[in-house]
Parts: sequence; C-alpha cells; structure tokens
Amino acid sequence: MGPLDIARLCPSPGTLTDAAGEVVAGRCHRTGGPLARAVGLLGTRDLSEGLALWIEPCAAVHTLGMRAPVSCLFLAPGGRVLRAVPALGPGRAAWCPGARAVVEAAPATLAAVGAGTHLRWVPATDSSATSDIRCR
Repeated sequence: MGPLDIARLCPSPGTLTDAAGEVVAGRCHRTGGPLARAVGLLGTRDLSEGLALWIEPCAAVHTLGMRAPVSCLFLAPGGRVLRAVPALGPGRAAWCPGARAVVEAAPATLAAVGAGTHLRWVPATDSSATSDIRCR
C-alpha cells in the first residue's frame, strides 16, 4: 500500500448500498477533504471488486495517471444516480452538471447500477443510518 492509497487517506470505509439495502460495494471510502479528493483512486494500486470511493463535493473526474479504467456514478443531492459511466479509460475525463458527488470503482463493482438508482453510504459502525464521516 503506497502513501497515497485511499485506505491510508481515508481509513474507515463504510458500505455502499442501494435503496433496497443491497450492497453495491462492501468497502466504500468517503471523502470530503481536499487531499483525498485530489488524489482519488490514483494512488490505489489494487482496485479490487467491492472497493469504491465516494467523492463529495464533486461533479467531474479524470483518469490522468490511472492504469486501468474506472466506472463512475454521478450523484444528485440525496444519492440518486444522474449519470453512469461504465468504463472511463486512462487519460479521460467525465462530468455531469448538477452532480453533488461521484462514486468511483472498478467497472465490475458498479456494472449493475444505472441512472435513477438511489445510493447511500453506510458507516461501518452503524448499518442503519448514513453519516457525514469524511477524511482528509
């Protein structure tokens, strides 16, 4: 794990679930801090299935310096998916006007999630309520 790995920048992952409570990503880091927002998944070498990053506030992402494609979900306030980008390749950018947050993950992790789906981040310590826990 490198110094800019998301697990170091944001060490307390929660779970990303849909409105029905189904787990979309078992380890979802959430960040609001400028360092973790700027780095995103760039320093994370092992982008395994089930790992995601919720970036807020955010309405645009890039994959400059990434080695593999990532899927992106652009979220409205409240967690409704406005736009899904299934595989954003290295050196590309994507944005969505009106988005409040973006969830990034390996393409397989977000493959079943599309526009209109409601998502929420559930902290690991409490599986019944969302939280505003953020890191660096």
